[in-house]
Amino acid sequence: MELVYGVCLKYFGQPELAKDAVMDIYEHVNRKIPGHDVENFPAWLYMVSKNHCLQVLRKKSNSLTVSLDDHIMQNGQEWHQEDEAFEFDISGDMEDQLHGCIEELPDKQKVCIRMFYFEKKSYSDICEVTLLPMDHVRSNIQNGRRNLKKCMLTKKRLGSGKNI
Repeated sequence: MELVYGVCLKYFGQPELAKDAVMDIYEHVNRKIPGHDVENFPAWLYMVSKNHCLQVLRKKSNSLTVSLDDHIMQNGQEWHQEDEAFEFDISGDMEDQLHGCIEELPDKQKVCIRMFYFEKKSYSDICEVTLLPMDHVRSNIQNGRRNLKKCMLTKKRLGSGKNI
């Protein structure tokens, strides 16, 4: 429960909203777990919690927000953070820059990023459409986020006149 609360608190920043989300997630998990063959429960629970929080935030958000957040990777039984939190609130020129950066991505990353963030498709939905294995979809989204982050930071630095 502490893991789920921590994830919710990270996304919402308010203890009461996080507590409500924990209850919603546990109701969801109780309905879903009988139908799933979960090999790694902590990783599965983390993704369910993260997706729930992002869905709630997307529903509340009126502006285009692209979350290039930290991605927790499993290395054997050890967990580590791969990227620090990174989020853009996009408007005007920044939106154009983001779409320009997306166009610079390799084709598979571009398709997976668009489907996941803009079409709100799940990993499994993306697998069905692209015919890529789940590991490839995850990798394309992860690498696409990293490449978008680099591209946007580069464009931001160049736009402010700073040298890289």
